[in-house]
Amino acid sequence: MKWFYKGGETLTPLCVFLISACTVQSSTSNHYLTAEKLWTEKNYPAAVSEFDRVVKEAPNSAIGLQALWRSSMTKALFLNAPEDALKGFELFLERASNSELAPQAQMEIGELYFSKLGQFQKAIEFYTKLLPSKRFQPQDIANFKYRIARSYFQTNRIKKSIEWYESVLTEYPDSPVAMKVMFDLAGACYAMGENDKQAYNKALKIYQDLKQKSQVKNHRMYVEAIFGEAATREELDQLEEAYDLFQSIKADYPAPNVIQVRMVRLNERMKKKRK
Repeated sequence: MKWFYKGGETLTPLCVFLISACTVQSSTSNHYLTAEKLWTEKNYPAAVSEFDRVVKEAPNSAIGLQALWRSSMTKALFLNAPEDALKGFELFLERASNSELAPQAQMEIGELYFSKLGQFQKAIEFYTKLLPSKRFQPQDIANFKYRIARSYFQTNRIKKSIEWYESVLTEYPDSPVAMKVMFDLAGACYAMGENDKQAYNKALKIYQDLKQKSQVKNHRMYVEAIFGEAATREELDQLEEAYDLFQSIKADYPAPNVIQVRMVRLNERMKKKRK
């Protein structure tokens, strides 16, 4: 066996290995602390560079996994790098599938597909796989189903989206997303109205129900529900009712010029109808 000498002391190869390991560990910890300091200073690109260096040096260690998580979240939230963030979260799940952060990583992946990348088919497939999981709260499942419905709508599968919206309202009528689901369900039925006039009647009923539910709880949704009801009544040739509804929200609607254009058009139609 070959001996090594340092400072007059005789060291075995095992001692040399341990000293080297401690040095690497110290270096990794320093890089992580530097990353956190840079992050606190809002120097996010430099922080991510340091986090990624920790991941490379200690990929499966606790500090390496924490650095991977911090890097992925920073890329998603502050660096507008959704594809890199997606790869990071997927890698995190490969290396730490049993971690307490694993469900959150799954939700972040769904968020990236749905909100950041607009990859709605992948969002449908991903959220569908999460539905049987027992690791999520009922309100999370309701949101997953809402996003599946919304993704179907975004890919022009309107009937399928309506099925999923109705499923959410049936199973989770009091969930935080319930009013948003009602609004989008009404919009989906409205979109069907061009080819199915009964769909306009269905949309009208939903907008009226939503108007009642949101009047006290959510003023903005209340105004949007009135706008939706007015637009639907216009399609049903209920011109006077539509005009009055548009007029009632003229001061509250975020785009008053849109209301004005609608009212002018309705006024012209009503004049022609009276002739």
